[in-house]
Amino acid sequence: MRDFGVLFDRIPCAFMVLDREFRFVAANPAYLRTTGATLDQLLGKYVFEVFPDSPDSKNVALLRSSFERVLTTRATDEIAAITYRVARAPGGPLEERVWSTRHIPLFDEAGEVELIVQEAEEITQRDQDRGELESPRLLDRAVRIGLELQDLRQMFAQAPGFMCFLRGREHVFEVVNDAYMQLVGHRNPLGLSVATALPEIVGQGFVQLLDTVFATGEPFLGKDLQVQLQRAPGGSLEDRHVDFIFQPIRGASNEVIGIFVQGEDVTARHDAAASIARAESERRFLIEHIPVQVWTADPQGQLDYVSHRVVSYFQSSAAEILGNGWLAVLHADDVDACVTRWTHSLTTGDPYEIEFRLRRGDGEYRWHLGRADAHRGADGTILRWFGTNTDVHDARLAVAELRARSEYEQRLIGIVSHDLRNPLSAVSLGTALLASQGLDDRAAKIVARVARASDRATRLISDLLDFASARIGTMIPINPQPMNLREIVEQVFDELQLSAPARHIRIGHAGDEDGRWDADRIAQVLSNLVGNAIQHAPPDASISIESWIDASQAVFEVINAGPPIPSAELPRLFEPFKRGQQAGAAGGSMGLGLYIAREVVIAHGGTIEVASDMIATRFTVRLPRFVPARA
Repeated sequence: MRDFGVLFDRIPCAFMVLDREFRFVAANPAYLRTTGATLDQLLGKYVFEVFPDSPDSKNVALLRSSFERVLTTRATDEIAAITYRVARAPGGPLEERVWSTRHIPLFDEAGEVELIVQEAEEITQRDQDRGELESPRLLDRAVRIGLELQDLRQMFAQAPGFMCFLRGREHVFEVVNDAYMQLVGHRNPLGLSVATALPEIVGQGFVQLLDTVFATGEPFLGKDLQVQLQRAPGGSLEDRHVDFIFQPIRGASNEVIGIFVQGEDVTARHDAAASIARAESERRFLIEHIPVQVWTADPQGQLDYVSHRVVSYFQSSAAEILGNGWLAVLHADDVDACVTRWTHSLTTGDPYEIEFRLRRGDGEYRWHLGRADAHRGADGTILRWFGTNTDVHDARLAVAELRARSEYEQRLIGIVSHDLRNPLSAVSLGTALLASQGLDDRAAKIVARVARASDRATRLISDLLDFASARIGTMIPINPQPMNLREIVEQVFDELQLSAPARHIRIGHAGDEDGRWDADRIAQVLSNLVGNAIQHAPPDASISIESWIDASQAVFEVINAGPPIPSAELPRLFEPFKRGQQAGAAGGSMGLGLYIAREVVIAHGGTIEVASDMIATRFTVRLPRFVPARA
């Protein structure tokens, strides 16, 4: 095996080796002869301690920067020309000499830079032989050129756009800046071809573009092109968008020797533009498909945009409607009010809202609700008006119909209240008078039947009036007074027991007895609940009225045994005109009793609930113990 140590000693080029702290590890004889140093003077010594240069020189910083770049980039770094004071013999005087150096990284088993090899070539004598460094001025120029090259390298590395230089037909990475490293996921492609360093782009067309640029010598400019890169080891491909140029670089004989790549990662800009375009598309879709007419106007009130729905409604072109053209399709009776309101909004910036009639394409005028709001800038200046016209014609007709129906119901209530109750009152007084005249059995039965019919009609009218009052939004009136709950229960019990003597009704009470309620209305609730139980429970089923009072509330329950109420009927039980499947046609009920009971309980600030199972049906009423007086 060849002894590479002997080769290192005999090679005529000057080489020295530094560790990561820039301390001498080795130097060959050619280096020792060139620098006038001995190996003992160098080994283990800091390079700038052995060769300090002049105190005011920038060359130490230039040389150190080159070493540091090798450690950072893991790539060879060169200094074309650097002036540095070095002796020619051991102990001799320091002389300004011009050097061309190349610094090469050596890697350990882990792939990290372990050593730096410097190949140094003195070019002072060569340049002097050509007469190019015959004066200190020329020497200074060489130093400046070296410094400028260093500055250019730093500018290249720190440029915000990505840059690289690809040499030869294989497109081998020779120079790469930080932005390019960031784009490709901080992979180090130096010394590798594009296809080897970035295998994922093979097949995406970029290698073919490079081949074409190298072959033709014509540059290629790409705008917002998509490239998929594996930016994390083992990771999935990421979509990036780039603007770039492939610029061919020519050698001394004008042949293409490589390609300079410069560009910018515009992914964020691309995504933002795509997001804006998507939002604009969605906005347009929304404007064209919402069931209202959409329009905009400038600060002076001139329409400058109308949606397709506007054009379709009027069967006119947008040009005919824009500006003040909309006035031509406005009902003549609505023009003055509309213009006045619109002028007010334009002057004050207040929201615009008004109802007017617009002539449809077929000639029919239909009512619309026009609304608009001002869009203002940061300084409060109105930039544009955004408005809509909503067709409210059918709703307006429906409201008018409901209003007429409500007025009719009000008149009907008045008729029922006055024209029917008064005659019934006369009938009730007449039957009471006849009953006191000592009639025979047959006549007494007839009079009693008439009295019961009159009472039932009076109750139906009262229920109808209560229902009408609740339906038009007026709470059933109550007049709370101090009263005794047990007395009310017993009163209702006595009346119902007389009307249904065959039914077994039981009452029970616990706790205090006094509170503040409307006695007549509470009796009405109890009568409706117990009457409902009598109507629906089997003839032999018992009915219970349980009541109790504590410090804050009064509770009474009406319980009857019998078939359960179907669960599907329970939610609708308190609705008007709803009667259970088991309700008979007799009894003179219109299905308002439970509804009115609920409204009376609500007027007292209480609640009413129903529960039904195979054992019993239970209505539970809870009332505040003391209901405040109401006018």
